[in-house]
Amino acid sequence: MLAKLFKRSGAPVPREHHPALDRLTQLDARSAMCTRVQTADGQKTRDEVGPVSFYRRQNRLFTRGQALYLAPPEGFGPDEIPFSGRGEVLSLRFYHDRTPYSLDCRVIQRVRFSDQLLGRLEPRVPVGYKLAPLSNVRKNEKRGSLRFAHIRGAKGPQVFPNLRFGLFVERVHLPDSADSQAPKVMPYPGDDPVPEEVRACESPEAMVALFHHTLAANPQNLQQVHVAKLVHHVKSGKNELLDLGYTPVLGLRGKSRGAQIHIRCPQLTAGRRDRTVRHQLHEGDVLVIRYLGCGLLRGDTHYRWVCRVLRCGIETLVLRPKGPIRKQTGLPVVLRDFNVNGISIQNSPLLEGYLLDAGAIPGNADAILERLTGTGLLLHFHPRLYYPKDLETFRPRVPAAFSILGEILRGRVDTGKEAGRILNFGVTFRYDPADYDEKTVEVTAWEAHRGARENPHFKEIHRALNALQAYLER
Repeated sequence: MLAKLFKRSGAPVPREHHPALDRLTQLDARSAMCTRVQTADGQKTRDEVGPVSFYRRQNRLFTRGQALYLAPPEGFGPDEIPFSGRGEVLSLRFYHDRTPYSLDCRVIQRVRFSDQLLGRLEPRVPVGYKLAPLSNVRKNEKRGSLRFAHIRGAKGPQVFPNLRFGLFVERVHLPDSADSQAPKVMPYPGDDPVPEEVRACESPEAMVALFHHTLAANPQNLQQVHVAKLVHHVKSGKNELLDLGYTPVLGLRGKSRGAQIHIRCPQLTAGRRDRTVRHQLHEGDVLVIRYLGCGLLRGDTHYRWVCRVLRCGIETLVLRPKGPIRKQTGLPVVLRDFNVNGISIQNSPLLEGYLLDAGAIPGNADAILERLTGTGLLLHFHPRLYYPKDLETFRPRVPAAFSILGEILRGRVDTGKEAGRILNFGVTFRYDPADYDEKTVEVTAWEAHRGARENPHFKEIHRALNALQAYLER
């Protein structure tokens, strides 16, 4: 009698969804790039199937039990796909919010949907494949190892023409801890941060006229300035440069310019009246405006000018300069490739002589590398972005210029035609700016990259490039 009381019911216990299915539903996965990585008999392979779609019902991922369903690629018949539906392993790769994900699944069988069920499914392809997840969905950013090629000939995905870097380097003596002591910069010989034409200006009006003349000589798309606001944090006592984006300059074609600069309010601040928003501008705020001067003989010159907000309107700003216009200092170098933790720069006789500090140059490349390993570099990056309207959503949100403290880790010596010559240097990122001077807006303190911390600008650039690459491969 007791046995009857505790006798288990014969009704089946409902099985929970595989966690990968819940994760796919949460990420709203609709399609993926498919690769067959294992045949039905267990042989490793790498057959690209192409873009495939997940079956959906009522705008949600269609699942039954612990299985999901995959539609074959468009334009292919069921017999033309490189898997038969009898146990192959597929690797599915997709993106969500600019982040790459992957999932490995085993093909259980080929299925044909009834007309009644097919009418409620998307896409309406009658023959599909039933898949069983082999693992959970994995996030595959791998930003530390993925390198993007900046010039032709370098390995990795090519970023041209969407992203180009102007890069300037200055040699520095890295202290034991740059957190507490700013590194000493050894400027490039003959480098002067105040250009000769600026020193010739005898009044603020002349300097404003030079500023307008430089911008008016640029192509129309470069007749604008980038604006950054100096923000003071009360708790930490440190200053931060807040990126406000690009904005046009008013009165470039006018005759009477005076000693003031008139610009449009950046889009992040235009029309906003909430005075508590940190992006909002006020009278007396310190701004750094950056712009480019295009020249046929001297090449492009990157300028910066520290200004103060004199009057703040809803649509326009009136600025008063705080000092002379300055240009970017350092030796321009060629950037070969980059990732979130470092870059590779191309060697040249000028760079090699500058880094050796005009000392006696060793007779062989190995001795030069041994001497230069550990050398500190102050890296000044100037990104130039080209993203047409259909690619605007993939534009990385980075300022017009930013600096990083790095250190030479290694070098590559040519073993071919120019045997014995150092081709490039590998530089790792060590410190990011942590504080700025209130008057000059120069970096006064740095914070180290510790653990998994990465440079935020290169992290954003990698995310944007990953998303753009996935979009272009669709």
